[in-house]
Amino acid sequence: MMHVTQTINEKATESSYLVSYRIAKAGEAHTIAENLIKPCVLDITKCMLDEKCAKHLSTVPLSNDTVSRRIHDLASYVKQELVARLQKTRFALQMDESTDVNGLAILLVIVIYPYERSF
Repeated sequence: MMHVTQTINEKATESSYLVSYRIAKAGEAHTIAENLIKPCVLDITKCMLDEKCAKHLSTVPLSNDTVSRRIHDLASYVKQELVARLQKTRFALQMDESTDVNGLAILLVIVIYPYERSF
């Protein structure tokens, strides 16, 4: 069994992706990480653990630009994964176009495909 140890920088990068994912999922502004989440995490860590742990957590990159880049990276990965899956299997495609109150066209695309024995 191989044990892989991550460095503080690798863990900080992974943490940055996890926070960015949650921000995107919640539809929050990208600045919330740097302006609210990170200060709160540091306060909690200092209060409940110690200054050393807080110092490690302060290395997590959560600037507006970083969060935006992470979300873009995650979206690109999802797109690549979807394309790869669709190239390997049969799928059904459903499209619906409508117009919003301002007269702008909206296209809804739904794709259904089997993946790991489920639909």
